[in-house]
Amino acid sequence: MRTRITLMTILLLAAPLLAMADEAAELKKKIMFDEKKLVVMENMEFTQAEAKGFWPDYEQYQEKLFQNSQLFGQLIMSYASNYQSLTDEKAMELMDEYYKIRGERQKIMQKYTGDLKKVLPGRKIFRYLQVENKLEAIARFEMAKEIPLAKQQ
Repeated sequence: MRTRITLMTILLLAAPLLAMADEAAELKKKIMFDEKKLVVMENMEFTQAEAKGFWPDYEQYQEKLFQNSQLFGQLIMSYASNYQSLTDEKAMELMDEYYKIRGERQKIMQKYTGDLKKVLPGRKIFRYLQVENKLEAIARFEMAKEIPLAKQQ
């Protein structure tokens, strides 16, 4: 599982670059989606009826989360390009964009978990949310290790 999560993290870090080469990008995206789906499958036990209701929406929401991750990747790239000459104004702009992107992710997850109420019991929705959040926490930790703190002066 750790290997899969590491692979997903690497692919997530490369998300902004995926738009550069369409065919390779689609393959990398598919691999990332498949690896993440496998982690979810390994951590969830669905009945046949639950699986029938869960997986179609899962695919749709993963696409939305991926798009959100691309925005986050673009934000990191913007920070990197401004790192040496980061002004207070640019720092505030980056923070505002960060909160906007995080807020959008939260909205996506709230809508999805709301939709899941139609097909899953509460504990399974909660467990899925835990799996999703753990995967994101690992990815964010891996990114945080690589992103330097802003210079104070």
